[in-house]
Amino acid sequence: MKNYIKVKHSGNAGDLIYSLSSLYQYCEDNKCKVVYYIKIGVPSGFTDETHPTGAVMMNDFMFDFLAPLLKAQPYIHEVIKVGKDENVLVDYDLDLFRKEYKNLSAGNIQNWIANAYHEFRPNLSKQCVFLPENIGNNYIIVNRTTRYNNFFIDYTLLEQYDNVYFVGTEKEFKRLSIHNDKITHLKVNNALELAIAINGCKLFIGGQSLAFSIAEQLKVKRILEQYLYAPNVIPQGGEWFTFHTNEQFKNILDKTL
Repeated sequence: MKNYIKVKHSGNAGDLIYSLSSLYQYCEDNKCKVVYYIKIGVPSGFTDETHPTGAVMMNDFMFDFLAPLLKAQPYIHEVIKVGKDENVLVDYDLDLFRKEYKNLSAGNIQNWIANAYHEFRPNLSKQCVFLPENIGNNYIIVNRTTRYNNFFIDYTLLEQYDNVYFVGTEKEFKRLSIHNDKITHLKVNNALELAIAINGCKLFIGGQSLAFSIAEQLKVKRILEQYLYAPNVIPQGGEWFTFHTNEQFKNILDKTL
């Protein structure tokens, strides 16, 4: 068996993080590491101006944001950025699921790669993001993007709790803080810093986003605001909850905090 496998992925960011379930299990089974080629500038058919990468699945900014976290994983040997039109010779093209699996708004994102390559079946109960440190504090982290959310969910429910921090863009923070001015914006420089912050929280609350994908792979205690029109994020492993209504959200908070 080769010591390394070469794989290619074109994004989005959350899809890349969810691919780690398959890559970690494959490396555990085959005693190897990953050389991860990430293509930038590949057009997206489903993102828009509200998405951080705009009309492409991956750009330079997002690659630079993700790379420190990916490089920190013990089963990843190297992370390499390649251009949209640059051809690379790899063992596995992880974009193949976009052709093999037609309904990307359903199912489970973490199983998409296994639909194309059966040898990449993941064990979704296992943690697959590992960190060099754990800050371990008594705080709550919230993330809510402008996409994949229910406008009727009331985040003022969090006003009764102290030490609540928001992770995300300035625009997303301002939108949420209108309804809850007690929340503090926690700014990070890259996905490794984001993961360290999430790993130390007592509870993570978020929608279907990059931040939740990190929480999912860390298996921290987490609550997902699941998007009913594209419920393709399905938590597994560790302690988790999902909600679609304010009543469900309140009940979960009462039980977990």
